[in-house]
Amino acid sequence: MALQVPTMFGSDDGTAIIETDAECERIVLGLRVEAEHINAAGTLDEGLVATLADMHTTFLLMSHSLLHRPDHNPMSVSVCLSVHAVAPIQPGTEVHIVCTVAANTGSSRPQASVVFQSAHDPRVVFATATHSKQTKALDFGGKL
Repeated sequence: MALQVPTMFGSDDGTAIIETDAECERIVLGLRVEAEHINAAGTLDEGLVATLADMHTTFLLMSHSLLHRPDHNPMSVSVCLSVHAVAPIQPGTEVHIVCTVAANTGSSRPQASVVFQSAHDPRVVFATATHSKQTKALDFGGKL
């Protein structure tokens, strides 16, 4: 079963999907960094990193859960989102956002990692993030 990416996914946050894998364990997005993405210290703004990491890892973890455990409720809440700004970045820089599912996805706390790296040299890392979630069965009392 291939990852079915919604057509609007990524279109409103400045990212574009570059690559996905059939097992829903990795997604790579592209982002052209503009001046509004940079903080006063000259690095990719940590708030933007956190937002993109949260959005894209949540999508990845839910897709992974649905593919590998179709009987399991993929709804979840964030437990921990950790962001690390690593290097300054100039506006106009092309960045790849690489989201990867961590190995412990069978637990009730699936995790994903994110690396914001140069699109031209993956050894150049601008920011990293880790995201763990708690799977949760939501009870709406039959009221939706």
